[in-house]
Parts: sequence; structure tokens; C-alpha cells
Amino acid sequence: MLEARRKLVEDGEMKSAKNISCLLLVFFLCSALVADTSTDNGLERLSLAFREAVKKVRPAVVYIEVTKEDERNLLGPRWGSGSGVIIDAQSGYVLTANHVVEGTSKVKVRLSDGRIFAGSDIRGDPQTDIAVVKIDANDLPEAEFGDSDRLEVGDWVLAIGSPFGTRLENSVSAGIVSGKCRRTGILGSLGLEDYIQTDAVINRGNSGGPLVNIKGGVVGINSSIISSTGMYAGLGFAVPSNLVKPVVEKLIKEGKVVRGWLGITMVSLKDAKADKRVKEALSDLPPETQVPDEGVYVLLVHPDSPAEEGGLKHGDIVQAIDKAPITDSGELIKVISSRSPSEVVNCQVWRNGSEKTLKVKLGRRPEKLDVEQMEIAKGPGETKTGYNKLGLIVADFKGLIAERMGLSELEAVIVQAVQAGSLAGAFGIEPGEIITDVNGKKVERTEDFEKLVEKGDLKKGIKLTILGVFGEREVIIKSGAD
Repeated sequence: MLEARRKLVEDGEMKSAKNISCLLLVFFLCSALVADTSTDNGLERLSLAFREAVKKVRPAVVYIEVTKEDERNLLGPRWGSGSGVIIDAQSGYVLTANHVVEGTSKVKVRLSDGRIFAGSDIRGDPQTDIAVVKIDANDLPEAEFGDSDRLEVGDWVLAIGSPFGTRLENSVSAGIVSGKCRRTGILGSLGLEDYIQTDAVINRGNSGGPLVNIKGGVVGINSSIISSTGMYAGLGFAVPSNLVKPVVEKLIKEGKVVRGWLGITMVSLKDAKADKRVKEALSDLPPETQVPDEGVYVLLVHPDSPAEEGGLKHGDIVQAIDKAPITDSGELIKVISSRSPSEVVNCQVWRNGSEKTLKVKLGRRPEKLDVEQMEIAKGPGETKTGYNKLGLIVADFKGLIAERMGLSELEAVIVQAVQAGSLAGAFGIEPGEIITDVNGKKVERTEDFEKLVEKGDLKKGIKLTILGVFGEREVIIKSGAD
């Protein structure tokens, strides 16, 4: 009897185990099916979102063809193309990149419906690479701006434009936001760069076209790429819409953008502490000195600038403007450039362990650095390797200009001139900038620079370490780069 009962129990346990196994198998299969269905639904929803975003914006995206006259009248007129987006249907304003239409003698705008109009009243802002062109047309579509501040790294975005001209007109590519607040130096030392970085495919001809969020809002204007070949390499940059909007408003209402100007070369304090010269300067302070964690370190004070007249000095740490905290150089640039010339600001600085408030009357932000007024030691008159190879002329950085900048001990070279259309110009190098290294080797005088440039290989790239208005940056100049 006991043996029979044991047998019944064992059989029951086996059946229960089998039942549980079957239930678990059914559960896992159902879970897999649900997961697959969920994934399919998710991908379908994403695809539909892309589709709706494109439908919303694409009709307002235009193809722009331009004619540019050769300044030296050697090659005759040149043709180029880019993209744009209609942002004011009533007035007929098309938004694009400034470098697409700058210096043009003729502009043609072709709409997505095939209509072609002559562009007129071109107004541009080189410091942000933003421009508007007017067309006289009726029944225009219009795109809406999105909020670029709400973008996060990893968000999906779409780039729309006409890469390589008419054959691929109004193409769409998808990618994500790879980074924010990027500065590439392509607009030069006075450029106001706060780029959105994306891996959405951007090529020649995409410039001026919109970068669009998942809801179809224009969150950026495609401006540039980083590539050694001039073709897409996964690094695209767009001017964020929240920087574009005030520029467009001023261009339409006033025809130009006038900005406030301090006149300093600066670097964010978090970056400054890694700089050898800054480390040495801070190490000279008494050990008990508490250096701020945030702010902007003043590397240079430009001669005859509002900053010099207001009392700012090399080594100051700017902590606030009109009591609004300044955490990095990008924030200071935004604040000052949003103010008007002649406006007085209260500049709170930390200097050698104590805080001071300086009243600074802002000047007008220049379109380019005026180095003709600087007392720079001139180099020999013969043509140099640097001019032939890179398109720039340098001189020893010394004398009164170095002393007034607080860098009398710095041995380097300063850019005197940049040839129009040169590699140096294409990579945003400007007169007045200081070159401290070439290919990782220190440059103390003009002769060092010329020898190192002569040894350099443009196919591999010649790396320059440059001290400009907004701090130190590295530029790798390669032949064939866009």
C-alpha cells in the first residue's frame, strides 16, 4: 500500500513538474511574441514619426543656386549651390547658411513644387553663418522652429537638403544628436559657434538646409562638416535654432546684427586648469588661496578694448555679469554678444584671492580683428613657405602688443595675413591669432614656424596649436578638406 501511494505521489510530482515546464515554456514563448510585437510596433511608430516630420517640413525646403564673381577677375564667374528653408511665407524669407550666399551676384531659389524665383535682399551674419534671402512669391509653405535647448544627446534628428546639387534635391537623412555646444573654429576667432553635432548624413549642398526634430520642428541650420576628404565622415554641425531666431529677427528688421564686445581672450576655468601657463600662474598664488571652481579665465586683454578700459587684467576670473553667474566661456560669449554696444555691465571678477566688481562699457563687436593697428614686428619681405603652403604670413610675437596682452614672456608667432581662398582661411585661421606649436613642436619665432611647415605633410595633416579670442584650440590642416 505504501509503495503504491509513493508511486502516486511521484507520478503526481512528475506531472506537476511537466505542467510547470509547459507553463514556463508557454510564458516565455508568449513573452517573446509580445516583445517581437512590441519591437515591431515601436519601429513602426518611429517610422511613422519620421514620415510625418518630413511631410511637415519638406515642402518648405528649397534648393539654392548661386553665381559668384571672381574677385581677381581671373576665372570669371563661379557657380555653387546649397539649401534653405522658408521661415516666413507671407514676406517670402528663406533661411540659409551665410557661406552659401555670401559674395553672390545672382541667386536662384527653386521650391519643392518646381517653381523658381530670383533671390534678393540678401542679409547675412558671418559670425553665426546665418543668412536670409527674400523671394517674391505667393502660396508659400512655411516651416516652424523647434526648441533646440530641449534637444538631448541621443535624440533622433533629420537633415533635409540637396547634397551635390539638383540630382539629389530634397534628400532626407536620419541620425542622432552626437553632442551639443560644439566649437570647431571654422568661423574663425570671432565666430559665435554653439553647434549641434549630429551623425545624420550631411554633404556639400546640404549647407543651409534644416535639421529637424522628431516633431517636424526646425532645431538647427546645417552649416559644416569635419572631413579630410570633403565628404561625409560622421561629423556634421548645425547652428541651433535658439541662436538662429534672434539673428534672423535682427537681419529682417535691421539688416545686420550688432553685438556687444569685451575684448578678451578667454578659456573656461575647468579647461584653464589643464593649461600649462594657467597652472604656472595659479601655482604662484599663496597655498591657502581658494581658487573658484567655475568661471572664465582671462588669457589676454586686447589693447584699447572695453575690457582694458574697464580694468580687466590677464589672470582675472570672470564669475558673473550683472549678478548672473558665468560658468564657462560659451555662457560669457552669449551674454556679452546679446548686449548692445555702449551698454554698461557690472563684471564680477576674482583676482588674486579677492573679488572685485568692474563697470565695463561694452564696445561694438568687430567683424574682423584689426591687426593693422597692432605694433607687430614684421618678418622679412620674401615669400615664405607658410604663405605658399598654407596661405598665411606670420611674425614674431613680441614688443608692445605682447606686453599689453600680459604675455611678454610668451615666445610664439602671430598671424599677420591670411590669403583669400587659402587652406588657412578655409580652416578659420585669422590675422591676430597666435600660433604656439606646429605638429606638437614649440614655435618660438618665425624661422621655427617656416621650417616645421616645410617639413609637414598636408596629406597627413599639419597640426597648429592656436591661441585665439576664445582660448586655445588645435587645427589640423589637410589638403582636399572641405
